[in-house]
This record gives sequence, C-alpha cells and structure tokens, in this order.
Amino acid sequence: MGPPAELLRGRAGLEAWHNEAKATVQAAQQLRGRCWREALAQWRPPHPPGQPQETPYERRTRLQGWRFKLDVTEAGETLEKPPEGPGITLWKSKMKPPPWVSQLPLPCFRDHCVSQSNGLAARYASAVRLVVSRLHQALTELNEQAKRLNLARQRLDAALAKVRTALLTNQQSALVRGHRPPAEQAPDQVDALLRWERKELQRLKVELEGDMDMSEAHLKALGNCQHTLSMLCQERGQVLELLGQPLRMVLLEAERESWLSLSRPSSPFVVRNPTPEPSPVGPYTPGMAWPAPPQGPLTALPEPPSSPGPESSQYLEAREKLTRPLVRVYQRHVGTQLPEAQILTQGSVQLERSMQKTAANVQQMQATQRHLRASIRDKQTGFHVDASVQRLRRRRMHPRSSLVEACQLLCS
Repeated sequence: MGPPAELLRGRAGLEAWHNEAKATVQAAQQLRGRCWREALAQWRPPHPPGQPQETPYERRTRLQGWRFKLDVTEAGETLEKPPEGPGITLWKSKMKPPPWVSQLPLPCFRDHCVSQSNGLAARYASAVRLVVSRLHQALTELNEQAKRLNLARQRLDAALAKVRTALLTNQQSALVRGHRPPAEQAPDQVDALLRWERKELQRLKVELEGDMDMSEAHLKALGNCQHTLSMLCQERGQVLELLGQPLRMVLLEAERESWLSLSRPSSPFVVRNPTPEPSPVGPYTPGMAWPAPPQGPLTALPEPPSSPGPESSQYLEAREKLTRPLVRVYQRHVGTQLPEAQILTQGSVQLERSMQKTAANVQQMQATQRHLRASIRDKQTGFHVDASVQRLRRRRMHPRSSLVEACQLLCS
C-alpha cells in the first residue's frame, strides 16, 4: 500500500517557505536596481517634471541612435563612423552617447570655481580700467578748461586794470581842468566828453567785474570737479594694481580711436589684431556608458571621496585660498563679494548628503548580502541533509542490508 496521493503532488516544502525565498530574491534584485539607478542618476540630468516615463521601445530607439553607422567609401570599403553631434566616442563599444552632466562636485570642482572667480575678477578689473581711463581723460579735459579759464581771467584782469587806469585818468583830467582861470571855466564840449567817458568806463568796469566773479565761480566749480574726479580715480584705481595695460589697449577694448570728447559717439573701429576668446571649461563626462545594470553578483559599491577639496585650510594651495592677492584686490570695492565660498559650501553639503545616502545603501546592501549568504548556506545544508537521507534510504533498500548495520549507524 503506497502513501496518500496528496503527499505525492506539488513541490517540496511549504508554500510560506517558497514565498519567503522568492521575496528575499526579489528584495535583493530591487535593492540592486535602485542603487544602480541612483548611481546612474548622478551622471545624467534629472528626468524633466511632467514628461511621461520612457517606454522600453523608446529606450531601445534612443540607444540605437548612439551606435556607429556603416559608411561606404568611394573605393567600396565599409567603415564604421560615430554619429554626428556632441558626445563621447566609445570606440571599444562602438557607441557615442551624449555628454552626461555630473550632479555631484567632481575633483576639478574647486579648480573650476577658482577659474570662474579669477575670470570674474579679471573682467571686473578690465571694466574698472575702462572707467578709470575715461575718468582720467575727463580730468585732463577739465585741466585744459581750467587753463583756458585762467588765461581768460588774466586777459580780463588786464582789461579791468586798463579800465581802472582810464577812470583814474578821467578823474585826474577833470580835476586838472578845474584849475583853469575863472574866465575859462565855462562848460564846454570837453566836459561833456569827460562825463560820457566816465559813464562808459564805469559800465565797462561793472561788466568786467561781473565777468571776473563769474569766472571765479566757474574756476571754483572746476576745482571741485577736479577734486571729485581725482578721488574717484584713486578709489576706482584700487583694483588695478594687478592689471596694467597702456591706454591704447583700453581704447582697443572700447572700440574707439581716441577720447577727445566723451560726449560724442564711438568712432568707427576696425580690429587689427583680434585676440581669440579662451575656450570655456566643458562639462566633465565619463569614459564609459551605462545603458543597463550589470547581471553579475551583488557587490558593495565603492565609497566616494570624503570631500571635494582639502579637509583643512592649511592644505590649500595659494591659488585656491579666498585670501589670494587677486581676490583681496578685487574686494577693495564695496559689493564685490565672490560667490566662490557659497558655491563650495553648497557643493560640500551636497556631497556630504550623497555620501550619507551612499553609506546607507552600502550598509543595506551588505546586510542583504549577509542575509543572502545565510539563506544560501541554510538551503545548502538542508539540501545536503536531504541528500544524505536519500542515500541512506537507497542503501537500506539493498537486499544485503541488515538490522545490525542499521543499529550500528544509530549508535554512531
């Protein structure tokens, strides 16, 4: 008589045991996929909000556009050429993915911030140098106007001296004519001319004295303007200690031939020796593409670097310090704070958060790895035990097996 039929059907083990093993495997696969997607998201731009999720067909089509294209030459040879456009050419895998942008500060992040700050300070110094040059030109024009005004005052003073001399001469002439004999003192045409001359000379004296007062006021105003311009030139020139070029270079940058008059528009200018613009720092891109997660065993992720720069200020180089000469000279003006420190702080905070999240993922992966190893070890032990029982029962089924042999195994 054989065993009941319900015991011979179905799989070995309880259904809860199968579900637990399946849940363990699925949790490990989901953890690996999530960590892989998070690691990949650090090198790709985030998914735009509101855009639908990419379908598998769209993803295959997008990856197919990265692969090399076959091109037939005039000689009949077949060549593989990478697709046109920006990207990173991977000759080994025959792909050219688009540039990937890192979401975390890279090792070159501090140098990039220093370069950007130095460029900002240099551009500011160039603009200030242009302003200072115009102020100097305006100061020169004021000096010329003051010289011309002084010459005019000298001429006015000479003319006023002659008028005063003429008035004195007119007065003396009238007094001398008063010593004539009584018979000759009758009013005549000469007395009328002397009176007319005195009136005209007095009118000229009043006009010349008014012109002298007005010129003195203008001279004082020019002096105040000269003092203000000198102070402005001195104050603006505080950031030009590390930037010295002749006025000709400033005129070339301002696209002017000269600054004889600041009120007129710029004169036509032709660039004779154009200087090419320096190429900007491009985005850092990895040297390999990650189109799909690996199919290998579950392994721990490598730990990221501790920080985007030195741990202490004493390890900074002179070109990386916020107290470098270029920054100190740039910050002599009010409102010229560089965003370098804030950007570095934000990058450090972002990297610290990523490190904490990565450490948590690593700990979770290590715990999952230990749990999987323990499960594998338990299942292998159970398999070996069941296999031993199966071999024992097959050996006992042999016709030569006896009770004595069975008792010896039980005693051992």
